[in-house]
Amino acid sequence: MYRHEQVSTTTLPVKLVVHTEYLESQNVLRHWHQALEVDYIIRGDAEFVISGQRITASSGDVIVINPNEIHSVKPLKAVDNHTLSLTFLFPYEFLHRECETIDKSWFKLSDDSSQINLLKQTLFDYYKNSQTKSTEQKFLLMSEIYLMLFYLFHYFLESKSNSVNLPTVPTLHKLSSVIDFINEHSADDLSLPQIAGTVHLSEGYLSRTFKEQMGEGVMEYVNLVRLRNAFEILTNTEKDIETISDLAGFANVKSFRRLFAKVYQTTPGKYRINLKGHKTT
Repeated sequence: MYRHEQVSTTTLPVKLVVHTEYLESQNVLRHWHQALEVDYIIRGDAEFVISGQRITASSGDVIVINPNEIHSVKPLKAVDNHTLSLTFLFPYEFLHRECETIDKSWFKLSDDSSQINLLKQTLFDYYKNSQTKSTEQKFLLMSEIYLMLFYLFHYFLESKSNSVNLPTVPTLHKLSSVIDFINEHSADDLSLPQIAGTVHLSEGYLSRTFKEQMGEGVMEYVNLVRLRNAFEILTNTEKDIETISDLAGFANVKSFRRLFAKVYQTTPGKYRINLKGHKTT
């Protein structure tokens, strides 16, 4: 749901996010962060788009997302109505402190299943041991963090090559200003010329760069933000469909219903009815 996620931790240098429910609202629009992200899909399926490449991950798969890679995540289905996936975020400052040459490096999983299994076991051990809170437990978790880093650096670290095509920092800053404006004003009557003028970019440059880096057009992204906001209103209030469409900024209720059906494979009204049915069972 974020354009540029600021990754922070508490007493440990790694942030763990545990996903245990299958929810369409967990669709994450394209974003980036400086942290190294490692996703372990234990049960369920998900579709990732990473630097323009579409990857379908199933139970048992591990996905590595390098710092500043633009990516999105979409849950596909649960296994027996359950899902369990782990997202580990290693902040850039921590990685740089441990390895000063990290900027010249690139993590890429190998085809060696034995190497990946070692990483998977450590990821799961950390998740399992993180359920217990004690002073001693912190030391165990720290040891597992460094074991994760050992496997990542020993087996999966490569030197960056010319084939690695990440957007530059200035480009990311420009995209940030565009996405910030869209998130703040998505309910308004927006247009490409208006957005381009507000962020002081030409329409041509904005259209071309946004499409190249985000994988969709500016106005397509505007409507996805509107849809995300409409989904939250739909599932958390009793407002009627026409009011939700208007509050989210859609030109008309027809365009809202069309996009909702395209993404969620049903109408807003039927989705709400099904959701209420699940809550009462």
